[in-house]
This record gives sequence, C-alpha cells and structure tokens, in this order.
Amino acid sequence: MILDRNLAKFIVFSEDSLHNALRKISDNKARIVFCVSSSGVLEGVLTDGDFRRWITEHPSFDTGISVLSVANKSFTFLPHDASHEEIGRQFSDRISYLPLLDRHNHLVAVAHRGAPEIRIGSFTIGPDSPSFLIAEIGNNHNGRLETAKRLIDEAIASGADCAKFQMRSMAHLYRNAGDANDASADLGAQYTLDLLSRFQLSSEHMFQAFDYCKEKGILPLCTPWDHDSLQQLEAYGMLAYKLASADLTNHDLLEAMARTGKPLICSTGMSSENEIVEAVKLLKRHNAPFVLLHCN
Repeated sequence: MILDRNLAKFIVFSEDSLHNALRKISDNKARIVFCVSSSGVLEGVLTDGDFRRWITEHPSFDTGISVLSVANKSFTFLPHDASHEEIGRQFSDRISYLPLLDRHNHLVAVAHRGAPEIRIGSFTIGPDSPSFLIAEIGNNHNGRLETAKRLIDEAIASGADCAKFQMRSMAHLYRNAGDANDASADLGAQYTLDLLSRFQLSSEHMFQAFDYCKEKGILPLCTPWDHDSLQQLEAYGMLAYKLASADLTNHDLLEAMARTGKPLICSTGMSSENEIVEAVKLLKRHNAPFVLLHCN
C-alpha cells in the first residue's frame, strides 16, 4: 500500500471544467481525480467509470461544464490517522484509491495499492527506481559555511542526488546544555561536546547551505537530533528527514518526525530485530512514509 501525499496529480478544483478533469485522469494513469474546493475541502470524486456511466445518461454534453456536476459526491473516505489495517480493509474491486481527510475534510493524502515507494521532491525511491545516492556531509564542514559549500560542490561532481547534513541544538539535546567545561561530565563527554559545539554550523548558515544546494540543483536533506532542530527544519520547509541510527529507539523524537507527514529515511544501526519492529509499528500507526536502511 502507498500513502501518496503528492496530491497535485490527483486534484482538480470543483469549478474546473470536465475537459480539464478528463485530461488529468488521462495524465495521472490512476483513472481518478478528486474535486476540492478552493480551501482544499474534498467535495467529489470522479473516476473513469463514473464518467462512462454519466455519459450514457447524457449523450449530448458540453465538456465545459464543471467537473463537480459530474463527480460522485457519495464517496468513501477515511480520517488521515486511520491505521494501515483500517485502510486495507476498504480496498476492493470497486475501491483502489482512497482519500484520507483531516477533521476539516481537507484532502491530505491518497492511499492506493501498489509497490511500496516514497517520493522526495522529484525523486522516487522504490523497487523500480534508480538508487537514491546520498552524500553524507554531516559535520565535516567543521563549522564553516564555505567548507560546506565546497563539499556540496564535490557531492554534485560525484553524481550524488542528495547532500545530507546534521542539525542539533546543544541546549535542548544535553542535560548540561552542551557545556564542554562541565566538571561533572567525564572526559569523553567533555571532548565530544567540545567538538560538537565548535564544529557546528549556525542555524542561519545551515539554511544558507540548504539554499546553496537548491541553487546548484542537488536535494538538501538533514538529520534532526532533537525537537528544536526538527521545528526549525519544519519552518524552513525540509522535504524529508533522515533518522539517525541512535534515535531508532527514541520513540518520542521518532513520533514527532512521523507526525510531520514527511518521508523518513531511518537507519537501523545496531538495533535489535525487536527494536526495529517496534519502530516500524510506530511509523505505521502514524501512516508515515518511510524506508529502513540496513546498516553494517
């Protein structure tokens, strides 16, 4: 089952012409469109079969009429937080595409059968797609924006699809607010905190690095290590997230990432099979689009 949040190919406005709706049905290969109001409320569904049935009753028609006048207004739908099992039970010979609505009846996703895949920007990740190549920049910029830009250039030259960074809030992530001089911390923690605090990009420089990625035609991606970083990345408009292997069992952060509705690339790291299963249950409970990385 696929939960598709890339809705542009499915949506027509209710006042659009039947001609435009039929063109979109032909283009999207799904044989269905969803008619929404200007505010995104789902008002009707038009399938290829709906149109065929309607045309037998209206042999003389004008394709300039509104699509809503033809669409089926008694459609099946589920809330956007329905479980995979609930969604699966709705599929039948008659229903292969199912709209998922929020509490205000806005269309937020379309569930349909098919090979599992996720979309990040213009990239599709799935069994029939090319490999998605991520250049891991992480903190190798050593806190310098110019170095980050040079690494982005090298990622592009290597043929990577994506340049990935890491973002952490020292104040929110560590109990001592990331104080490398904390006498109560052991020497290993002091050393690590000192490196992290000195070799981070500021939020402003991080966003400038993302903008540089877009300017140069490579997709930016980032790993948020804490809620504050996730909120900043959401405000920026990050298209997807990478989950660090250390956080696969951090269900509080994992749930917050799942609630964004963005595609998640999740490292399994040294997690046990049971820990991976529990993380997957959480992700499916929130209908999160995700892939797991088998890490060695």
